[in-house]
Amino acid sequence: MSRFAIAALLLLAATGCAKKGDGLGGPVAPAAPERATAPITAMWRSQFEAHQAQWAAEIAGPDSPLPEEKRANYDGLRFYAFDPSWRLVGDLERLRPPRGVDLRDNRGKMQVNVEYGRMGLVAQGDTAWLTVYRPVDHPEQYFIPFRDSTSGNETYGGGRFVHLDSLDVHRFVLDFNKAYNPYCAYDTTWVCPLPPAQNALPFAVRAGMMAPAEGTH
Repeated sequence: MSRFAIAALLLLAATGCAKKGDGLGGPVAPAAPERATAPITAMWRSQFEAHQAQWAAEIAGPDSPLPEEKRANYDGLRFYAFDPSWRLVGDLERLRPPRGVDLRDNRGKMQVNVEYGRMGLVAQGDTAWLTVYRPVDHPEQYFIPFRDSTSGNETYGGGRFVHLDSLDVHRFVLDFNKAYNPYCAYDTTWVCPLPPAQNALPFAVRAGMMAPAEGTH
């Protein structure tokens, strides 16, 4: 990729950031679960169920990560039960300016991303920070590749991915219930970025997608 293309992506990543002095780029409180009424929680659960259904359709469809001969009868897709405590809301600490970085993939090569900032969270008595990226191929996304203490046991050893949803310029949703496996969890011929060392969480995130059932990949 040319320097011009990377510069254009960095400019796009910075778009929407406010001017110096508005508090963006400085310390922010870690994200925390959002309090909600029973109907709102039920709506979140319904969205999670729709997420599960979308993944089931993806696995069975023509763009499945699975080889074609394994798609029709695949039953290895597994999720933790929905848990609203893993739906966190908070602000980002923006990196000013964003910068182009390389993430190593499962083939030992590098993929260019834009490092945009980081998001803090508190869970199980620990405070941790996750670096947030804007992928070169999908600059509209807020992308977090991560590992936690379930990785390699209950969840895929190569880590999982999750995306932030922007509520407004100061509020983002980090919903681990929607954490998902990279395609290489289902077929090792895929090329997938690996979580960087700073995105290894020191606790178990028992939310989102689990490792494929044994014997199914």
